[in-house]
Amino acid sequence: MSNERMNRYKRLLSGRVFLRPVILFFAMWLSLPGMASDELQPFLLLEKPGTKKRIRFYVGDEILFKRYDQDYFNSKVIVGLSDTSFFVDKGTEVRLRDVEAMADRSRVKAVRQVGRGALLAIPAMFLFSIANNAFNTGETPLVGREVYNVAIPFAALGGASQLYKGRRYRLKNRWRLIVVHH
Repeated sequence: MSNERMNRYKRLLSGRVFLRPVILFFAMWLSLPGMASDELQPFLLLEKPGTKKRIRFYVGDEILFKRYDQDYFNSKVIVGLSDTSFFVDKGTEVRLRDVEAMADRSRVKAVRQVGRGALLAIPAMFLFSIANNAFNTGETPLVGREVYNVAIPFAALGGASQLYKGRRYRLKNRWRLIVVHH
């Protein structure tokens, strides 16, 4: 047993035991400046003061905004940022004080897919109710009353999800838009 302990101490002192963790530590330490450089680029910040709600828009991101003199949202790609404005496709300048509202349409596709799934489930409910009552129980009417009670909320969910246009943020009331430079 003492010979086994002596071998452990020799390996410990030779440095072979600590070689892997030390290399791993230095590899992670050297990669930190590369990871931090991504966050040092300027970005457009949509925030609600006094809360932790914040949305960042970097150069190259698609942005949906509405100006005070327009009735529709513009969908443009950010190509540059300055202290008081941002630049979109082909270098068009949009001043921050001219932006009335911002929109976030990132969840629209997922919400609509859930709604489509709810609408597609309704015929299956009716089909299984008819098959059950026709072949198993022999009850009439073939479509039970409980099927309607389940199908109505599914239809409402499906219809409401198709009307969903995403979240809008009005800058006049609670939200503000600023450019953050590091």
